[in-house]
Parts: sequence; C-alpha cells; structure tokens
Amino acid sequence: MPDASFLDTGVVLGFCFRDDTHHYRCRQYLDDHSFELFVSNHVVSEYLNRQPSLAEEIANGIFEHISRLRDAGFEGQLDSMDTSQIRQNMIGHNQAGTTLHTFYRDEIPNFIQLDDLIDRLRDLARDIEQTAIENREILIEQVEKWERDEEYNEIDDRLSEIPWDDRRICLDAHDVAVETGNQTELATTNPTDMVDEGYRERILEHTSLEDVVSLANRS
Repeated sequence: MPDASFLDTGVVLGFCFRDDTHHYRCRQYLDDHSFELFVSNHVVSEYLNRQPSLAEEIANGIFEHISRLRDAGFEGQLDSMDTSQIRQNMIGHNQAGTTLHTFYRDEIPNFIQLDDLIDRLRDLARDIEQTAIENREILIEQVEKWERDEEYNEIDDRLSEIPWDDRRICLDAHDVAVETGNQTELATTNPTDMVDEGYRERILEHTSLEDVVSLANRS
C-alpha cells in the first residue's frame, strides 16, 4: 500500500467544491486514507487560476434558480409542500445542483417567506467562493507543498504523448517519490490523459510512482 499520495489539481478542486462532479469520490479518498499528502506549486497555481471562474459558474447556477423561482408564481409564505415542490422542480443540469439540494434539505424551515428564501439564496451565492477558500485552507493544512528542482528530461521525453500540464504533474509526483523514498501514488480526476489508452502503464513504467488512481466520476 502506498505511503503517500500526490494530488492533481482536479482532486483539489473536487475536494473544495461540493458541486464538482468528482466531489464525493475526492472527499471519500482523502477521508479514508492516512498516508502523507503532497501537492506541487504547479497544482496550487492551477487551482488558484480556476477557482474564481468555477465559483462564478456555481453562483450563476444559484441566481438562475432564483429567476426560475420567481417565474414559478410562488408568493408570500411557503410551507414544506412548496419547498418540496421546488426541490422536485430542480431537474436537469445546474452547476449549483448539489449546493441547492443540500441548502433546501438542511437549512430551510418548514415555513419561510419567499423574500426571506431569496435573500438566503443570494447569500448562498455570495458565499460560494469563500466556502471554497475555507475548504482549501483545511486541505492545505493536511498536505505538503512540493517544489521540484529536477527537470527529468529523459522521463519527460518518454511521456511526451501526455499533454504538458498533466505531464508536468507526473514529473512532480515522480520527484516526490524519488526524494522522499515513499511509495507514492498519483491521484487524478483526469483519466483521459492520465489513465486511459495505456497512459497509466506508461507512467508507471517510466516513473517511480507506485500507482495512478482515477477519482473521476464517470457517467
């Protein structure tokens, strides 16, 4: 069993955003394992670049829900049957689907004024990015941020079919394994470029990694 895990950017995003497709598997993976965790400066940089736009997409999903709520003709005081109907009507793709279902399940009382509900939904939208920031801080306390100095040009060449951003993560994870001596696996949410089509086997053949684990929630 590996002693350490290197997390790619998708795993960090999955942990921090509960509306991420891979959130449950990423949370489960991190909660169920006791090994050392590593990320690189590349992972942190990629995460910080993607966090604002993802938070905005989820917030927009909440504002879209508010618009649909207004168009549905609800008014005045809502009861549990009204909120149950609202939840049932949240069918189809919405970037904030998980957040909205959790919100209605855990935070809405049996009776609530429509205006109060909309105010709470607006607050929920405004808090999306701050919640992600808090989750990231929780995760960062559990991981070691790794900085690679070695280029590993020969390994880079042998993994040349893998896109550069993912190949760079492979090299970072390999460096962790080499420098720490830990049996290290790479956890990813991108099986297309890291696992499928023989990529996993190629990575394991040319690096010191013990395994490449996909946490993707495939449809």
